[in-house]
Amino acid sequence: MRFIDPSPAILAIGTAVPPYRITQAEVCAWVSDSLDASPSQRRLIERLYALSGIETRYSCLPDAAALAPKSRFAPGRRLDETPTTAERMAIYQREAVQIGVAAAQRALAAPQLPDAAESVTHLIVVSCTGFFAPGLDLAIAQRLGLRPSVQRTLVGFMGCAAAFNGLRLAAQIVAGQPDARVLVVCVELCTIHLQPGSDRIALTVASLFADGAAACLVGAAGQAGDLLLLNRLHSQVQPDTEDAMAWQIGNHGFVMSLSPDVPRHVGTLAPSALATLLDGQPPPTFWAIHPGGRAIVDRLAELLQLAPAQTAASYAVLRRYGNMSSPTILFVLRELLDQLRPAAKPVDGVAVAFGPGLVTEMASLTYIPPVALRPSAVQLPQLLEAPRYVA
Repeated sequence: MRFIDPSPAILAIGTAVPPYRITQAEVCAWVSDSLDASPSQRRLIERLYALSGIETRYSCLPDAAALAPKSRFAPGRRLDETPTTAERMAIYQREAVQIGVAAAQRALAAPQLPDAAESVTHLIVVSCTGFFAPGLDLAIAQRLGLRPSVQRTLVGFMGCAAAFNGLRLAAQIVAGQPDARVLVVCVELCTIHLQPGSDRIALTVASLFADGAAACLVGAAGQAGDLLLLNRLHSQVQPDTEDAMAWQIGNHGFVMSLSPDVPRHVGTLAPSALATLLDGQPPPTFWAIHPGGRAIVDRLAELLQLAPAQTAASYAVLRRYGNMSSPTILFVLRELLDQLRPAAKPVDGVAVAFGPGLVTEMASLTYIPPVALRPSAVQLPQLLEAPRYVA
């Protein structure tokens, strides 16, 4: 008889991006040409894009890099010529379902989880880039063929860190109901909210954000391996930073406000939140940092004295996909799984993201390798007295 671990864990992760891939160089030229930028303004735009750490991004818009007048999303257009919020929500309703389903199907197709779709008892959908009703949660549930009685929750408008809100709720459900299987799906279509204008905030936002979706299945760890235990989650708000990152609904899409002081605020907030999360435990081995921008990862790497290997996954996701808001941290965790798997030993880590508030969300995680290294029932007394998992 083997020990059945009831701890909540991420059992599988799936990701998806829309079909239109654009290079950062193409977007940079598109912005400059659409604005008919002056030489000095063009140099500013080129500098922003060069410093972004991004090489490619994905969009659900087929004309994402088409100049005005072909593209109504081109930044050189007048505001009244750009799509209305209603038009953007129609795109969201169509495209968000497609990409969310694709990510969920990949998570549910994990070979170590047979019949995963049939086992889903709860669905949590996370998104801040659109609304409609009946909602994205119901549309995804129906397209996946989940049972009609699946319990659905929508986490809305909580920004880049919102995946942690979904994971926290999923962990609480599994802790109280160990046989539950919770599917968390994060979907963001940031590019449908491109705004015209040449102010620095609009240019910075246009240089960072992209579209993507990620899903994970959360359940009791059981005997399975190749998973991430959700040991503890912590949320902390930095006082007097409400204006540092904001997201407002306008007549022509959602409008972001992003302060250049965000990396500095992150540097103030992160150490305190990390100390609370770890509560005296040894420093983590692996790190999953949400790459909201290269400056944020750079700041945390310097502040926490992280080795290049500890930030490699975050930089890699930023380079290939840009900032996709809430799904991005699951892209980083999937990248980390590929790095941790070959070593085949338990490893402790921390995941972190930042969102409007200014809030930091953190999770203490443990990677557990495949089933061969899981503890047996006869080992349980020793494990209770020793570190939780031993290589």
